[in-house]
Amino acid sequence: MVVKILRSAFDGMTRDAESGYPCEVCGVMIGAKDTVTHFRKCRNLVAEDGARTAFKEDGNIDSARTRDRYELDPLSYVEADSWARERGLDILGVYHSHPDHPPVPSETDRKAASPGWGYMILSVSRGRFDGAGIWYVREEDSKFEEAGFEVVEDAG
Repeated sequence: MVVKILRSAFDGMTRDAESGYPCEVCGVMIGAKDTVTHFRKCRNLVAEDGARTAFKEDGNIDSARTRDRYELDPLSYVEADSWARERGLDILGVYHSHPDHPPVPSETDRKAASPGWGYMILSVSRGRFDGAGIWYVREEDSKFEEAGFEVVEDAG
């Protein structure tokens, strides 16, 4: 499988990943079939004070986790999903960054992933984009399998 990603969407996700450094950022990829046409940044609850998440039960930021964890804010997700549906599009998956780490899924990423969605990981080293990979979870064994992706120029 090769996923197509419009240049504008890929560049936007890359800029988002760089701007959030040294924390992980996250968002959703939007499009149709095997083509990502848009993205929507979502709040990372792990990096926000007062938000209760699976990684910080007391609501306080755990500064040791902001570099290697994300939890996509459900409200941000619903807003992105509504935006996509209004345009006849779907959420195709999630993107997130790996600050100073390769674009390879961690065990935490695997545990949080769902079959059928793509997971784009953007590596950011010292604040600069350093590579990307897209992964899918196999239903038969819940392991990640890397897919190819191609950045294509926007039409018109």
